[in-house]
Amino acid sequence: MDLWYRLFSVMWKITEKSDAKNLAHQVFPRGITTVADMPYGDDGDHYHLFDAYYPTENDGKLPVIIDIHGGGWMYADKDLNIFYNQYLAARGFLVFSLSYRLVPEVTVREQLQDVMSALCAIKEKMKELPCDPTKVMLTGDSAGGQLAAFAAAMGRSALLREHFDVPDPGIDFSCLTLTCPVAYMNEPSLMGAYGRLMWKKRPFRASQDAYMNFDELLGCVDSLPPTLLITSDGDVVARWQTIKLHGHLLQKGVRSTLLNFGSPEGKILGHVFAVLAPESKEGRICLDKTCAFFREVAG
Repeated sequence: MDLWYRLFSVMWKITEKSDAKNLAHQVFPRGITTVADMPYGDDGDHYHLFDAYYPTENDGKLPVIIDIHGGGWMYADKDLNIFYNQYLAARGFLVFSLSYRLVPEVTVREQLQDVMSALCAIKEKMKELPCDPTKVMLTGDSAGGQLAAFAAAMGRSALLREHFDVPDPGIDFSCLTLTCPVAYMNEPSLMGAYGRLMWKKRPFRASQDAYMNFDELLGCVDSLPPTLLITSDGDVVARWQTIKLHGHLLQKGVRSTLLNFGSPEGKILGHVFAVLAPESKEGRICLDKTCAFFREVAG
């Protein structure tokens, strides 16, 4: 399987160059305080870090957003979403952004362990920063959407925490926002073949391991927080997965809202468009709707 990882690494190197070009043209919002590179764990791994962003002028009790970046489980770190996170913060939130180790050095299982450890550290850091710990939204995009969805389920299931060998961060999430989440990783499709590689399973043979698809987790939880799902007609990577997840959440009785952006003025909005371009017209609309959803459900 090493050949597959090397091939996909080339693809992600190309993506990295494209993302760097895109980020180079973006401008930070004004008036944002940054607390960078806070460690979780004591191993010195540069992926075991998280940041915080918040308005410098604040009343001392800001609702909290915790963001998990995407990148196909193989690419990027917290800095990929730095503009997205700061524009969320500029709307009146304290935003945490975390990194996690990448495939093939680790598997998705170990990434989930990183995420849950980071959430434990973030809960403690909330005591030192201008946070309202009663209002917390967990969000993620693409692969980060999968990690966020799984983390929310594990937070509400001792069985899942035992299965994945993760701690309970003790955060009661007010809601979830999942942008183009890839939450079904064991499907009979090319996406499933890629997903199985991320768990280090044979790509072209369905794995018998449980809990690789999000619907398998739903039987282990009594409830999940209200969830906002975001996709677009041009999201060729995860549109069908997002819609499928919406259906499974509704079947579970979860309050699930689906935002499927079309093609405004003929413009094709691709995968995680708002995360990549938060200050575009469509990105601003998406961020405003995300923040409105959070404020509505959190009170």
